[in-house]
Amino acid sequence: MTDTTLPRFTLFNTEARIFHSKAAEQDFQIGVWLPFSYANADRRFPVLYVPDGEYAFPAAAGLMPTLMGAGEVPEMIVVGIAYHGISGWGEFGLLRDRDFCIQQFQAPEQKTRHKQYKTFFREELFPLIEANYRTNPQDRAIFGFSSAGFFAMHMLLTQQGMFQKHIAASCTWPGADEYFLECARHYTDLPDPPPSVLFLSVGDKDENQLPGFKKLTETLTNDLYPNLRVISRIFEGEGHSAGVIGKTFLEGLKAVFQ
Repeated sequence: MTDTTLPRFTLFNTEARIFHSKAAEQDFQIGVWLPFSYANADRRFPVLYVPDGEYAFPAAAGLMPTLMGAGEVPEMIVVGIAYHGISGWGEFGLLRDRDFCIQQFQAPEQKTRHKQYKTFFREELFPLIEANYRTNPQDRAIFGFSSAGFFAMHMLLTQQGMFQKHIAASCTWPGADEYFLECARHYTDLPDPPPSVLFLSVGDKDENQLPGFKKLTETLTNDLYPNLRVISRIFEGEGHSAGVIGKTFLEGLKAVFQ
């Protein structure tokens, strides 16, 4: 039995704040992990944004010191976005799918909040972080798995320049692949799309995602996208699971910050 009188376990170098989004009409818990040199530096840092903050932010904050200490990635700030005051994993799953995915990929009785969630990022979250921390707005990255990977991919293909680096895992399920291919056809409508990098991954046991993954990576690596650098990985022995999350984070972060 959990003793509710005990304080919660906390992570080194983290801060948390509760933020009410008017755009999404939702309370979020925003976690911020600061690199160890932050207090003694006056420079600006890249920022990694991590939706699914309920599990992905603690993982990212826990792994960052060793990645940075080994010189595998530059020092950066990590921002985790979690839902405040929810009842558990069931509610979390419903909310994340509603926010990360467009209506096409919602259950019939659920209405998407994807547009509002995107507005929350651009008009509320970015200003909040950039007003309170020394960040480089020209060096934003996003990491997402499954539905959050869909959000990361969708931002790459439809909101050029919102992020410069995108790490997306396990988001090419049937239907999503065709939707992304359609988005990709309009990606080059801009006369000069800003430089971006994408790390896209899937597990080889996630068989229903493999055809779409291969079609999408083949499309995005042709000469029509000279300002987009794509790194793709199929992880052997992995399904739609924690193995892909961990491997994508470790390998993807190093790849996009090369």
